[in-house]
Amino acid sequence: MSARLHLGVYPPLSPLAALAPARAAYPFDQPGFALTHLGRGAVWLALRALGLGPGSRVAMPSYHCGSEVEAARLAGVQIDFYRVDASLRVDADDLARAAAGADAAYLISHFGFPIAPAPAGTPVIEDVAHGLFSDDPAGRPLGSGAHAAIFCPRKSLGVPDGGGLLVSGARASAMAGRPEAGAMARSTLSLLAARAAMSRLAPLRAAASRVIARASRADAAARAGSLTETVIGEWDLRVDDLEAAAAGPSRVTEHLAVRTDASWVRRRRRSNYAALAAELGELCFEPFRSLPPGTTPLYLPVLASDRPRAIARLLERGVRSIEIWPVAHPLLDRRRFAELEPLRRGLLALPVHQQLDPWHVEAVAAAARAALSG
Repeated sequence: MSARLHLGVYPPLSPLAALAPARAAYPFDQPGFALTHLGRGAVWLALRALGLGPGSRVAMPSYHCGSEVEAARLAGVQIDFYRVDASLRVDADDLARAAAGADAAYLISHFGFPIAPAPAGTPVIEDVAHGLFSDDPAGRPLGSGAHAAIFCPRKSLGVPDGGGLLVSGARASAMAGRPEAGAMARSTLSLLAARAAMSRLAPLRAAASRVIARASRADAAARAGSLTETVIGEWDLRVDDLEAAAAGPSRVTEHLAVRTDASWVRRRRRSNYAALAAELGELCFEPFRSLPPGTTPLYLPVLASDRPRAIARLLERGVRSIEIWPVAHPLLDRRRFAELEPLRRGLLALPVHQQLDPWHVEAVAAAARAALSG
């Protein structure tokens, strides 16, 4: 375990962000936009907003996080999965097939990259939880052409919680309530510790790294090779769970979300991604070695032959990577979509977020080369 630094995939909280002026960008500047406690709560509200419930059918991708499928299951929606190939490209013909018999098509952007064109004639829910501040090839923000768009500021902005929903032609609103204050205080403190663990001041980052190493359940699981079992398993939820996720966010998230400089985030993430991809070359997952114009990447995907070992070795070198969607929702017939199994076993994420300076990116590259070689 390294005490030198601790670089996570998601950005930490910057204390100075609270002092920035309000400068909301899309989607935060849209009059109908609503922040929720969690992204799955935004999915829950989107299904409601589009009138999707018992008797409805939704086309959903075979490669998914699973929380969106669980929300649809709890809403009583029937799900028709469409194919995503081993390069994470949507099978347009299978999407068209599934969408033709559905009341809505659910599309997911991977890592902030543009997704397949929406099927004609079917209402679209666009999940851009990975794609905050990303544009499509025409220069339009991801999600702006959908009937409902899902966001996850928590993953992109260094805030303790936060999902988001934008419904075309309507005003979305979170359900009553806010998350438990104690949990949000602990999450905020962990984000501040993560920022300290990136400091140029060696004593500060070493102390913060030691605190994180002692407190983080995910880090302990990564060192033990049991990360999947520790962080996955959010199935069999109840309606109450989704309604809590659909409540309002913490006040910290509410304050900070509209104070983010989107152009700065986009510029920093793109620069860090390009530098890391250039350093790692063929270690990057092939379809994502270069950035399309306008893409704001969430992280850099790498395919590892022995992912638990690679994650543990990265953590030893001060880089906390994560598995990318290792477990499909139980409703998916994994044998039917067996081409995705190597990705579920091997894909991991490396950090490229906006709080990384060039020396951080160099540290990630060095750690990745050492952890993924041999």
